[in-house]
Amino acid sequence: MSKLDSATERFKAALDKLEAGLHRQLVRAQAAGRLEEEVNTLKEDRAMLAEELDQLKSDARRMNELNERASETIANTIEGIREVLAE
Repeated sequence: MSKLDSATERFKAALDKLEAGLHRQLVRAQAAGRLEEEVNTLKEDRAMLAEELDQLKSDARRMNELNERASETIANTIEGIREVLAE
């Protein structure tokens, strides 16, 4: 094998290594892009869920207030009925 053939073989091997390295870099970059998209989607979901949770908490507070008012009204009504029956 001549020096030129040997150099050509080494050059081809180096090119193959370079192509393989570039391919790995591309695969990693694509995976990183997908992960970034997924993180952004998760952040959007988290924001939406936080907003929904805040709304549910507000609804629960309102329901508790209405429940308290209803309980007071029922208690007052029961007391009124007892007073009427006692007369």
